[in-house]
Amino acid sequence: MKITNIMNFIRTFEPRDSETEKKLLDTAAAELELSLKMNLPSTFLLEYDALCDDRYLELFKAVKDNPKIELGFWYEVVEPLTSAIGIPYNSKRGYRWDWNIDPGYSMAYPNETKERLIDEAMRKFKEVFGFYPKTVASWVLDTYTVNYLYDNYELDALMICRDQVNTDAYTMVGGYFNGAYFPSRNNVFTPGGDKTRINLPVFRLLGPDPIHNYDSDKYLSLEAQKKTGQKVFTLEPASVAGRDPEIIDWFFDTYYTNDCIGMAYTQLGQENSFAYVDIITPLRMQYEKLLARDVEFKTVGETGRLFKSRYKSTPAASVSALTNWDSMDVQSVYYSCEKYTANLFYHDGRVSLRALYLFDDRVKDTYLDSKCTSFDSVHENLPIIDTWYQRGETNGGYGLILDTGADHFTQSINEATLSVSFGRGSVTFDEDGITLSKCKVSFTPQMKDTVIALSGDSLNYEYKSHKYSLKLIGATPVLSDKTILLDGDDIRLLPTVL
Repeated sequence: MKITNIMNFIRTFEPRDSETEKKLLDTAAAELELSLKMNLPSTFLLEYDALCDDRYLELFKAVKDNPKIELGFWYEVVEPLTSAIGIPYNSKRGYRWDWNIDPGYSMAYPNETKERLIDEAMRKFKEVFGFYPKTVASWVLDTYTVNYLYDNYELDALMICRDQVNTDAYTMVGGYFNGAYFPSRNNVFTPGGDKTRINLPVFRLLGPDPIHNYDSDKYLSLEAQKKTGQKVFTLEPASVAGRDPEIIDWFFDTYYTNDCIGMAYTQLGQENSFAYVDIITPLRMQYEKLLARDVEFKTVGETGRLFKSRYKSTPAASVSALTNWDSMDVQSVYYSCEKYTANLFYHDGRVSLRALYLFDDRVKDTYLDSKCTSFDSVHENLPIIDTWYQRGETNGGYGLILDTGADHFTQSINEATLSVSFGRGSVTFDEDGITLSKCKVSFTPQMKDTVIALSGDSLNYEYKSHKYSLKLIGATPVLSDKTILLDGDDIRLLPTVL
């Protein structure tokens, strides 16, 4: 199953630049025209302010009955929405759309107000188009809002941003890497188990680069650093990476040509706020390139319905970058399932687990029962290994080192199991844990805000009062100068909730 979603979302405000704001309508119209001309299923999500603007409504009412165009709701809190329910919009900068969490996102408001905001947005959407939206998306969503949407409106899909560290006002780390998962009622950022799962898939936005999305330009050549400029490595056509035909070919090879577990998926499109650059030409280039491949274009809602019909719980999924668009000698493999997410990384003969996060669906979203009162928000799962957001470890920050003289990755896939070989050693991911074969393992367990203690055959963790462990089976751990050494033919790593 190889699927792409075209999703463009529509704002009418750009308070930072009045000249750009004048171009937002033209950009939205051009995005719609491109999808119609190329006859591609596409989803357009309108922010509340667009639902109040006759110019935008004329544009999108004309296509509301087109079976290839899905209209949904982009949920950022804007001044017209708060005014509609009789509360002030407390932008410290005097903006009518403010991308800071307070006041621009639902987690900045009390739970009763969250309900009123959603009800008004859905009421307005139905008043305009005659139906409720089936797809709702935002850079970030709080869990109370997600539960309220699920309990009161029939949705097919939600969308939230990729993992990133404090871009704009959003930190999202240790999430299900790509594609979709069924969230927990306790935390929209965590896949739910049998007791907490809701039957509404959450898709990750923007098509992240499996190599550079994690730690930006750390593994980028000087030539590529000069070429890309901004440190955004996604399919967004406003970014340098998203406009380069050769990099786009690499993205599509990574997502759709390399073998993967589960649904091969990515999302194309761009918010109309980037009206100050030409996003239509690179969008057309991306669409044309993908049309030449064996990939289905579907609306987000269609994809959500298909996902729900095919899966009853969060499936395992993988994304493998077995080559690099840059000259640096790098490979990166992601594996995600209902229990954990992990990133296996190769650089110049060194193989390591660069990141490993445990999903505990009992851990509540920070904003489930309280407001976010800062300009930014943090959404995370439980760190076991992290050389970027939790940086602070020694030994060069390489995470859990598996080999220092390895050959390049090759991989094999069997249902929910992914095996990656690198010369004499290999790593196998399954839905219970990770098997390290013929690896000489070393790990310096130091991460910020995290207490890590070796106890018998386990590493025991405490992070923000949450306790969990990494069980080590098949080898006796030895502590040497603050570094844990493991040596064995087959070592089993089991991320475990306590």
